[in-house]
Amino acid sequence: MGPQRQQPQLNTDPARVMFLYWGRRGAMPQFTLELGRAAMASPNISPSVCISRQNELYPSFEASGTALYPVETFATHLGALTQSWRLALIKRNLAAYLIEQRIEAVIDLMPHVWSPAIAPTIQLAGARYIPVLHDAAPHPGDPMTAWAQRRIDQSLSKADLIIALSGSVASEFRSRPRASKAEIAVLFHPDLTYGMPSIPRSIRPGEPIRLLFLGRILPYKGLPLFLDAVDLLRRDGIAVDIGVFGEGHLGDAACRLAGNAEVVNRWLTAAEIGSVLSRYHAVVLSHTEASQSGVAAAAFGAGVPVIATPIGGLVEQVGDGVTGVLARRVDAPALAQAVRHLFGTPGLYATCCNNIAARRADRSMSRFVERCAVLAAAQRPGNSAGM
Repeated sequence: MGPQRQQPQLNTDPARVMFLYWGRRGAMPQFTLELGRAAMASPNISPSVCISRQNELYPSFEASGTALYPVETFATHLGALTQSWRLALIKRNLAAYLIEQRIEAVIDLMPHVWSPAIAPTIQLAGARYIPVLHDAAPHPGDPMTAWAQRRIDQSLSKADLIIALSGSVASEFRSRPRASKAEIAVLFHPDLTYGMPSIPRSIRPGEPIRLLFLGRILPYKGLPLFLDAVDLLRRDGIAVDIGVFGEGHLGDAACRLAGNAEVVNRWLTAAEIGSVLSRYHAVVLSHTEASQSGVAAAAFGAGVPVIATPIGGLVEQVGDGVTGVLARRVDAPALAQAVRHLFGTPGLYATCCNNIAARRADRSMSRFVERCAVLAAAQRPGNSAGM
């Protein structure tokens, strides 16, 4: 017998990963902040976090103890063009940092308009470029995502691997003509806590049902559908108090809300989001189109059940009868019936609240980070992502 071939030794060192997010506001700054904290606590990952100094939570990142690599980007949409002269220096310094720190993978948590320019730099520095796919296509009526989509598609085309946050988005993306040929790993949208503890929920007999519409007000979020469902419930004598919180054009809904709801029509801080979630019994996602939802992730992080339309990745994120209720159709009667079912079925509301708490580990940011560590280390000899 000839000499036996020696098997490659598995490298079990912590994965050296940079998490990158260059946006400024929205749910993703909080997502990145909570991810950074979870990554620092994991024995399986050696993380750094690359963020923009223009990030609205930048002081919180500085105070978090996360290993930061900050960059100067821009503070306005026009700045994507007027500040592009910064890119040459950013790329040179980023490449030096990646090489010095022996970074194995850069996970781009939400591709930025400058991502196509830096993806080759990341790869030339010896790291894999792994963007996170949030949406397969622009949301209807959302001009900003439509504007950025072409640049995002360019960054996805350069990916070594793509992470999707729902199977629905992954399937839709694969079906697109000229989609990236990179493999797609489907993970999940982890809970967001906004620094608030999950509070046990209950509803007392005779107490009005408090329903919350939260997030940017855009056509696909279905605010009129939500209000139509509330009208049906009130017409049936069900006491309902509602809140509408978020930036955007209210349109005809402004008159319908006047005197009938708690309305905060502006951008909310992270602290305000946590406070608002603590005051309502359920969050309603009346979407007419959807991928997955950061609002659902925030609701679950606060221990709040979700009532949602059966569309896109929402059917994966919201367990029907488990962590909330899915309407049977995308219309007001079905949405109103979903509310009746959650609050009118004996024990169902308490069951959903208990399930949200009991299954928190399955949706945790820590679990998401561990999955990222596995994907980042998969390129090592003999290793496998186990997807």
